[in-house]
Amino acid sequence: MMNDGTHKSAARTSLAEEAYEAIRGMILDGRLAPGSRVTVRPIASALDLSPTPIKAALVRLEREGVLESLLNRGFFVPTLSRQDMRDIYDMREGLDGVAVRRAAQSAQRSRIAAVLRRSCERQQACLHKGDIDGYRAEDLHFHQTLWALSGNDRIRRAGESLQDQMRLGNAVSARRPGRGVQSVSEHLAIVEAISVGDSDGAERAARHHIRLTAENFDVELSESTSPEQSGPDSDHSPMKSTTR
Repeated sequence: MMNDGTHKSAARTSLAEEAYEAIRGMILDGRLAPGSRVTVRPIASALDLSPTPIKAALVRLEREGVLESLLNRGFFVPTLSRQDMRDIYDMREGLDGVAVRRAAQSAQRSRIAAVLRRSCERQQACLHKGDIDGYRAEDLHFHQTLWALSGNDRIRRAGESLQDQMRLGNAVSARRPGRGVQSVSEHLAIVEAISVGDSDGAERAARHHIRLTAENFDVELSESTSPEQSGPDSDHSPMKSTTR
């Protein structure tokens, strides 16, 4: 039986988790736009929560890179530059490379490959129907599953944190003609290497996939930037999120 102290602690944790999920959702779906200041009182009122769990959620989101804290100014939704996104893709390349290597070396690699292959089939089904949003959700699920099944919980947590940061500034490269089909083909190459225990091949395929994704993002951003906006400092200029 829980004593009063334990019960109150569990309740506080539950409210902080509720606040965290709600605020994170607001940021990632664009209701809190890049550059927006995030203050406790309006969010507490909107969520019908006290300030305490809101403050705990904001600190956690800052730690995960989804918010930034400016001295004497409070919390803001980051506005990511092209260089920020390149740095994040570099980190994703290394992280996914380690994750697939571990998956290929796992005694459970056949089961892992089967789970990932079913995800690829769902991606293909979404593309066939023209459901790009569904495809993007399944694409995200593919990588989340890969991190979760790598056997290293730190990889999972780091991957999800980086994925959230990518969603803050990511142009919708999945909407580029042919990119979705190409991406699924790259996923299947990763799955095949995992299924046969080829850890080197799995890592090469994963790194290749992230590099091509980064290149597509860069092309998409270049095409969406007008000549007046481009210039010698364009790599460090802020981008508005186009995530839907």
